[in-house]
Amino acid sequence: MENDFEDNPSCAAGPIAALLLSTPTLAAEKAVTALLVGTPWIEAKAQSGLPGPMMIFLPKGKLLIDSCWETYALRTWKQLSPNELSWDEDGATIRAKIKAVSSDGLTLQITAGKDVVERTYAAAKAPYVCPDMKR
Repeated sequence: MENDFEDNPSCAAGPIAALLLSTPTLAAEKAVTALLVGTPWIEAKAQSGLPGPMMIFLPKGKLLIDSCWETYALRTWKQLSPNELSWDEDGATIRAKIKAVSSDGLTLQITAGKDVVERTYAAAKAPYVCPDMKR
């Protein structure tokens, strides 16, 4: 016997199956999170021309942000949907759409207030040491 939920109106699972297939799934969110969490992401081609900041999305909603030029900061973050996340930065909520994520790259469209910028990050390779800064 074939399981064809859409063509069988007497089957209660039909509408439920259709609903599950038409909404973002927990599996999709977990797949994105698995690629995002635990990887040190370094901004590629930072505007300053210097090595860009590093972001590490940690489990339990913690985000470590560091750079070669500033002191590290531990923030909170959350995944709003399979392709959107936010973090707190000094009391301001920063929202970001995940434009692309893979094991070696991340592209975020970041919204801070009225500003919208796109940032591209590369997965850091170990060992990674900040270059000496000329003084």
